[in-house]
Amino acid sequence: MRDNALSTVARLAELGGEIHSFRQTESDMAEVRYKDLNIQLPVVGNLLSLRLHTSIDQCNIRLCNTVSEKAFAYRCIDHVCTTCEGVRAFFDPLSGALTLGVQSAGFDEQFRADTLIDVALFMLEEGVMEARKYLGLPFTEAERPRVTQWQGGFHYGEGFRTFATATEAFAHFMERKYQSREVTRDATSILLESGPVQYDVRFFGWRFGYMVTTATRGFKHAYTDDERYVSIQERLACPVQSREPHSELTWNFRSPELSAIAYFQPDGTFVLGEYGFGNVNTDKNGTVFERVAGAQMLNVKFMTFLAEELPDELYSDESNRPN
Repeated sequence: MRDNALSTVARLAELGGEIHSFRQTESDMAEVRYKDLNIQLPVVGNLLSLRLHTSIDQCNIRLCNTVSEKAFAYRCIDHVCTTCEGVRAFFDPLSGALTLGVQSAGFDEQFRADTLIDVALFMLEEGVMEARKYLGLPFTEAERPRVTQWQGGFHYGEGFRTFATATEAFAHFMERKYQSREVTRDATSILLESGPVQYDVRFFGWRFGYMVTTATRGFKHAYTDDERYVSIQERLACPVQSREPHSELTWNFRSPELSAIAYFQPDGTFVLGEYGFGNVNTDKNGTVFERVAGAQMLNVKFMTFLAEELPDELYSDESNRPN
């Protein structure tokens, strides 16, 4: 049986248990309870893509009065995204509350979608607990769900070749569709290269989960300075205008409507990525992979535009060249 994310969550809530109390609160928004978490689901955003998010009201960027308070709050985003790969974090543009999400540009109608939703909710709970831990709030360890793993058979709708994991299938899709070239691989990821851009396609503990990321060292000299770090984070929360002729397109890495995962690693490396689910024995993967890859390419394009706009004191390739 194939289902989209919205109908899958509604069906699981009808069965009761840890997922319950599904209701549509507005014409374009629904919510559901998962354990002690209140999960929001934008209706349209869960028809072709995946949008699950929840808020931690105790951390609100609008209530931060000093640079150090703001830096502490923004570094919560970095902590969560580094610790819980695949989890997205941002401050809600309206309320200012810290918002965590498991979001993907592509989901469509998935075979055994209930298993994927179980995993997505676990990932979200794990992110919430890591945020609470960072903030000094009470927390419990998220319990990893017991799910049946698919034993290979991942592909993207072309030919007969299948792969052991969605990560490998997505990497091969990038090679075929976007002329990417595999540079190297290890137990954690497959590194692809396309022109000057590198894409790191990461393995997860789940065969059906994958994440594609691109990293830059250009912020490293500013990362440890709270004032400059906060300036970068505030700019990341504003729309970036396309610099292409006659284009009015804008991109906001922190928009609730998008799915970009944007964070700093502890060494100051900035990471931009997209998370996705793959599936077995289905031609739907090609469409889903296309949406995830397209979103990541837009992330990279607009990060390039932003880098060209920022002053050297915030972003500088020259200042951050390795010795």
